[in-house]
Amino acid sequence: MHKRGAGWRAFLSSLSRPVLALLLLQLMAGILLAPYRTFFPIYVKDLGYSAVLIASLDTVQRFMGLIAALVGGALSDSVGRKWTLMLGQLGFLLSTLAFFAPSIGWIFLLWAAGGFGLGLSTLGGQSYLMDAATPAHLGVLAALYNWGYTLGGTVSNPVAGLLLDQWGYAALGSVAAVLALTTLSTTQFALPRLSFSTDARSATRKLVGYRTVARRPPVILLSFLRFLPTFLYGMTVLFIPLLLHTSGVSKTVVATYAAISQAVASLAQIAAGRAADRLGGKGPLVAAVSLLVLGGLGIGLLPGRLWSIFAFGTLATAAAWSISALFPGMVAQIAVVEERGRVLGWVHLWWNVAMMAGAMTGGILFERWPGLPFIVAAVTNLPSIGLAFLFYRVAARERAVSR
Repeated sequence: MHKRGAGWRAFLSSLSRPVLALLLLQLMAGILLAPYRTFFPIYVKDLGYSAVLIASLDTVQRFMGLIAALVGGALSDSVGRKWTLMLGQLGFLLSTLAFFAPSIGWIFLLWAAGGFGLGLSTLGGQSYLMDAATPAHLGVLAALYNWGYTLGGTVSNPVAGLLLDQWGYAALGSVAAVLALTTLSTTQFALPRLSFSTDARSATRKLVGYRTVARRPPVILLSFLRFLPTFLYGMTVLFIPLLLHTSGVSKTVVATYAAISQAVASLAQIAAGRAADRLGGKGPLVAAVSLLVLGGLGIGLLPGRLWSIFAFGTLATAAAWSISALFPGMVAQIAVVEERGRVLGWVHLWWNVAMMAGAMTGGILFERWPGLPFIVAAVTNLPSIGLAFLFYRVAARERAVSR
């Protein structure tokens, strides 16, 4: 009992001002971004465009995120975590204008700005977390960090659904713009800048120095483990709202699904992070990847059943976010402080590639049969289970050699 109480006291002491400020900012970002992810495909569909064009919009955003992953990782290691995060939040602010855009061309441009901003903010925020967090509690803190998106979506998606049913997309865009500006201002004044030193030559090398990082075996394995699950997750994000929308349910029902799936994902992340802190990350990672495959198969085999979409979609979402919660700890195992931004940038690049591949593949397959994208992605993810075991073996071997 005393030991358990001491553990909680140690965890509470790890909640420093920088960590608490970052968690608050991530929650604000999640409240802002979750309704966009849920309702943007429906918004474009309501304008009369096809699933293929919706997938193309998503692909453009992910391509910009791909570029931002490389730029953001290098910026994070050179000019600092906080300024990289703020540049990303500026992209969020621009993307809120998409719901006021007069043409599809403007929508493409503003949505692309949002993708670039998301890439920068992801790299800045995760790098900041790894620098500020106590290593012994990084798993739980990473889960709480990801709560910003999942718990934020649980709060904001139902509100957004009611807002849309009553006043339409312009009202949603207005509220989002105010929140984006508030988030940017809060970062400037509430988030401490961590001590960060670098010289000009070091900064220049970091801006172009991905070759050594990307060729390391554990980074290669980590990239595959980021790509394959995200390939499936990207399809759930883009096409489950379309499945629900085409079944004739209201936007409030779509928002209810998003809120439920993200609430369950919030709990799953904490469980995965806690297990990783106590037992190591391998078991939680293998379990999460396996459940992601099961969720994808369930959606794919029963795409026309509302209960199936809710149950298996929630399972897949929870599993995918659990994998994300484990990634900061995995990166911390294989990267020193000076290269964390670039390792995260390289891995996040493959996250964006996977989201693009999932969107385009899913858009083509969805037009043939709505369940087909999920079946293909689930089968593609079967090797991820073996890669999870292999990553921890290679990482342990590299650590032993470095000693």
